[in-house]
Amino acid sequence: MFLACMDTLITNLALPSIQEELGASLAAQQWIVDGYTLPFATLLLLAGNLSDRFGAKRAFICGTAGFALSSAICALANSVEMLVLGRALMGVAAALILPSSMSLINEAYLTEGHRRRALAAWGIGGSAATAVGPLLGGLLVPIHWSLVFSVNIPICLAILLMSGKLATSPRVPQPVDLIGQILAIVALTCLVGGIIEGGAQGFTQTIPMALLIAGAVGLALFIFSQSRVASPLMPLSLFSSAGIRLALLGGFSMILSWNGCVFLSTLFLQQELSLSPLVCGLSFIPSAFSGAFGNLMSDRLAGARGSRFALMVGTALLTLGYGLIIVFAGLDVLDAPLIALAVCLAGMGGGINTPCLANLVLKCTDAQHSGIASAVFNAMRQVGGAIGIAVFGTLTSVMATMSLGIATSLGISILLMVLLFITNLRTREKSAA
Repeated sequence: MFLACMDTLITNLALPSIQEELGASLAAQQWIVDGYTLPFATLLLLAGNLSDRFGAKRAFICGTAGFALSSAICALANSVEMLVLGRALMGVAAALILPSSMSLINEAYLTEGHRRRALAAWGIGGSAATAVGPLLGGLLVPIHWSLVFSVNIPICLAILLMSGKLATSPRVPQPVDLIGQILAIVALTCLVGGIIEGGAQGFTQTIPMALLIAGAVGLALFIFSQSRVASPLMPLSLFSSAGIRLALLGGFSMILSWNGCVFLSTLFLQQELSLSPLVCGLSFIPSAFSGAFGNLMSDRLAGARGSRFALMVGTALLTLGYGLIIVFAGLDVLDAPLIALAVCLAGMGGGINTPCLANLVLKCTDAQHSGIASAVFNAMRQVGGAIGIAVFGTLTSVMATMSLGIATSLGISILLMVLLFITNLRTREKSAA
């Protein structure tokens, strides 16, 4: 969790420097970010299957080692193409890490109360990364942007050393749905690619249109295939649970909004306000502490009033944070302190919601399928992140000003938060408690 969250923020801070040295356009910068999130999202389902099949501990160790190797490739990149390749390999490794880490928690903590507290600590890892990432990025980017990738290597080595103490995970033999995996990769890559290239070339051009059509067809075929195969990559039966549907909607909408907000805010602070990477990074640190506080409050709120109430509080804070950015952008007064205030509120809301949603997934799934259920949840989160960057970046590129693009994009975020709030209210308490 720490690595995945830190990598997203620290890479965003490095984008202007990468643009200057490697000549990366806005579309190329979107590919540098989504080059990581696309394989991360599309391979999470397969990774969840492999986590169940070969054991969560083994999958976690392999993913961590792969993350270190791919970070080295990114650090040595001398072209946009090589950097995107390294980011893609990093996404593959991250896909192995995330569902296996949730499965390890599920194996170690059998009671709901203990598991809920463990997931809160898991979420704090992401909040800690949000604090460490800006500081490291602000210090390392002025030296050279490649250092933001090199810093992952010693962290991975430390994790590998600690992983040896983990108990051996049970294995649940599962056949691999290769056709479903291929269709998932094609569908998401084409859809996101069509959105990014549509913003760069125009949506009436041949390549964006072809990508979007191929993505839509691939998505339809993927859903059809999952209803026909004996051992689907994404069991559609998971969606029969109201609790899991709520968790998937929450994961998708929250990361779509957050990743898009961080991506645009970083570009705005450095390109529009000409702030240094360090000052830009410092603007996001309050959200790290508020997110950690939200993680701690999540367990207290859910324990005292139920997960439904905790989700209401978290979603309201997310809506307030994004709403403030829209107001500040509309008044043309958006600056670093105001962005820091807004993302602080949004970060607290996300900190409250994430452990609740993760616990809801595990609560509504039997233990032997926790790996694939965790993978579906995290896949929806990463799909949301990839789409958020693609859509928000594209919207901003066609708007008259970046402030208008940010306001329009976060207006979409607020609509998604309202949808999440209403869905939470309509979900029966026994599914969301």
